[in-house]
Amino acid sequence: MHMLSPEEQSEFLSAIEKVQHAALNQLCANQSIPFAITFISKLQLSVDQVVHTSIDRQSIDCRAGCSHCCNVRVEALEPEIFLIAQELRKNPPDKLREVIVTLRQHVEIVKDVSIQNYHFQCPFLKDHLCSIYPVRPAICIKVHSFDVEKCKTPGAEIPQNLNIVLKSDALIKGTANAYQQIKLSASGHELGQAVLLALTDESSETKWYNGEPIFD
Repeated sequence: MHMLSPEEQSEFLSAIEKVQHAALNQLCANQSIPFAITFISKLQLSVDQVVHTSIDRQSIDCRAGCSHCCNVRVEALEPEIFLIAQELRKNPPDKLREVIVTLRQHVEIVKDVSIQNYHFQCPFLKDHLCSIYPVRPAICIKVHSFDVEKCKTPGAEIPQNLNIVLKSDALIKGTANAYQQIKLSASGHELGQAVLLALTDESSETKWYNGEPIFD
């Protein structure tokens, strides 16, 4: 694990503050539930751009169908959870029911499992591909590896591009801080359990926007 120098730490904190300021301006200028949820897609797009513009892009060993990183606990921010739920609701009723059944099965399996012992397939993984790829959480977008063989071992230290990690983390942290500054929770929650709640509680978006704890 790379330890940041004082200069790197200062640059990282400055980047968080810059992202937070920009995000806060937009959230304050557009105060509504729909905007608060759809705005998070800007975070996902920004992290995706960080990964795809990296000078080490050609060295990244990730390929379509490689899903080793889809067997660890994923925590999504509240607005990401609602964005995913909105996308899933676009499915036909029978397909949506299948998704809910799968999520309920997932919740029963993982509800009492610690982070250290969490080695379960993501409920949105289908045939080794992400079924919510366009709206997947930013934490998933930033994940990459220079050596897929290392990814096969649970808990292994994965070789990554530090620049991608830091820029992505600054985007995620800064955006989450902006939400929290306007009293909207943007903390991380286990993906499957949280999306299930968002899908089955039609009042969850309004409760979240009103400052009520939803996923705790």
